[in-house]
Amino acid sequence: MTLPDVSGGRHRPVLFLDFDGVLHPSLCLEAEHFCRRPLFEEVMRRFPAVRIVISSSWRHHFAIERLRPSFSGDIAERIDDTTSLWVPGGPANRFEEIMAFVCSRGLDEAGWLALDDSAFEFPRSCANLVLCDGRFGLTEDVAMRLAGRLALMSGEP
Repeated sequence: MTLPDVSGGRHRPVLFLDFDGVLHPSLCLEAEHFCRRPLFEEVMRRFPAVRIVISSSWRHHFAIERLRPSFSGDIAERIDDTTSLWVPGGPANRFEEIMAFVCSRGLDEAGWLALDDSAFEFPRSCANLVLCDGRFGLTEDVAMRLAGRLALMSGEP
């Protein structure tokens, strides 16, 4: 795993990635799974220092070794880990899972973003969330917002 690598005294930026409602519309046929992946990968290629951690519920059913091949090789090699399951029942569970990951790895709390369609999984004031509309998944508009946020986080123009 490469997450703890520090460059210039800072941890590498991390993107926590959801699948359903992001890489494809929430309610789609299996044949349409990952239909938004090319747009996601296009954005991520602009920011090669950003590492990826899977926060999707798919991690409950598939090991990371089964999830990586869903991506192009250059993006798959940047997928470092998955978040752990948080104790269910409370609000903002995905956020709690991400924060547990951030704390356990000693990551910079400002050095991460979550790309997700489930606003209810995050506190209303969560500045780290880039929200997709689950009916459509990642769109050009959201991809532009993501790129802008990644540029700020990475210190790139």
